[in-house]
Amino acid sequence: MERLGRMLVIAFIYIGTVVGAGFASGQEIWFFFSRYQEYGTWGLLLSGVIFAVLGVKAMEWGRRIGAGSYRDFFAGVVGRQYAFFCDLMLTVFLFLLIGIMLAGAGAVTAAFGWGRALGTWVAVFGAMVALIKPLTGLKGVNSLVVPLLCLTGWVLNLGGVGVAAPPAPVKLPGGWFWAALQYSAYNLILALPVLVTLYRLEPDPRLLMGGGLLGGFGLGILACLFHLVLKRFDFAAIDLPILFLTRKWRWGWPFFYSLVLWGELFTSLVANAYGLVSRFRLEEDRAYLWKLAFILLLAVVISRFGFARLLQKVYPFYGCFALTILLPLAFRRLPRPKEEAEKTRKRRFFDRREVDINKRERLL
Repeated sequence: MERLGRMLVIAFIYIGTVVGAGFASGQEIWFFFSRYQEYGTWGLLLSGVIFAVLGVKAMEWGRRIGAGSYRDFFAGVVGRQYAFFCDLMLTVFLFLLIGIMLAGAGAVTAAFGWGRALGTWVAVFGAMVALIKPLTGLKGVNSLVVPLLCLTGWVLNLGGVGVAAPPAPVKLPGGWFWAALQYSAYNLILALPVLVTLYRLEPDPRLLMGGGLLGGFGLGILACLFHLVLKRFDFAAIDLPILFLTRKWRWGWPFFYSLVLWGELFTSLVANAYGLVSRFRLEEDRAYLWKLAFILLLAVVISRFGFARLLQKVYPFYGCFALTILLPLAFRRLPRPKEEAEKTRKRRFFDRREVDINKRERLL
């Protein structure tokens, strides 16, 4: 049971890193899968396999090289020259995502008439507290919120739709395969800053792999629960589809779901901020909290552009870029563990030294 619990922690962190504003609100699942209706189901299955296989490989790669951040991982996968560009792109992406998460947090409170500012600023202060000890905070928030989102998916399918929504188009649009690749690619790239450093939290490679597989397939199953409901409607102009469909449910459901949604936005916000913290090793800086606060305040400005607008413009673009990293990851062999590589290097050094000594003895 203790080992299963450790695997579940890894799975929850993986799911919580990927599941954010777009996923938990239904906007992301609808845009990349449900608007393709039945074909979107095939896209979700493909995404689940990609998450499970490549997510585990990224974790193991980070463990073997002892990655300090995603910059070390890029250098090993795509080479040092292209790694510089990838590092720059992902750093910008993480910053934009922090703004998107804050925009989503504000959209949740605005849906209840409480104003966007409340959700945004509570998320900012909460992230500051959670990231005082980054990995510990990441573990805590995901272990609490992810099970609640799984429960939400089941209840959504059992409860049915509470209000009328625009019907889905009769003609099935094409492009579902490309949409599934984009979705998987940018979400894996988004998760890399956390995945490649998870060996610090779980050093056992078997438990790390088991947690990665559980998290990858769990993401696919959870997305399917939302997709089964969303595929019947058109949410192109609606920020929060799930909240829209269930806003007339009783027994406090809208408040419960909004709390879960806000929590998922928060876990993704913490994960993205952690990615930037680990990239620049800010936790080692004396002014760490001040620099973290500055990053979050800049992201608040980005959040003013609106949730759905940011999601639909930023995510597909980075999905195309992410494929240039995931394809090499898929086809390249895993590196040897750092300790083994160091032993091999030392052995070769002494072998060369012995050869040089023998040559000198022959000359004499």
